[in-house]
Amino acid sequence: MSLFDKAKDLAAQAAGKATEVAGEVAEKATPLTERAGDLAAKGVHVTAAGANKVTGGRFEETISGVSEKVEGVLGKDKPGQEHTPGS
Repeated sequence: MSLFDKAKDLAAQAAGKATEVAGEVAEKATPLTERAGDLAAKGVHVTAAGANKVTGGRFEETISGVSEKVEGVLGKDKPGQEHTPGS
């Protein structure tokens, strides 16, 4: 086996191991990203409620609209789940 063949074989082994590790990392990251999205949506809801309180409700419609859009973006990457603002 030539030096080139050995290098080629080692590169193939490294690529296989990298693919395996990447899959494991993706599996572990998925629940964390879902949790982060849920927490961020709750934060948006709480912030909107606080803004409504501070403004005395004068901008409630605008704040609510923006809040719903942001919460929708945070929840849209969950396949099979329907997003309900404020939940």
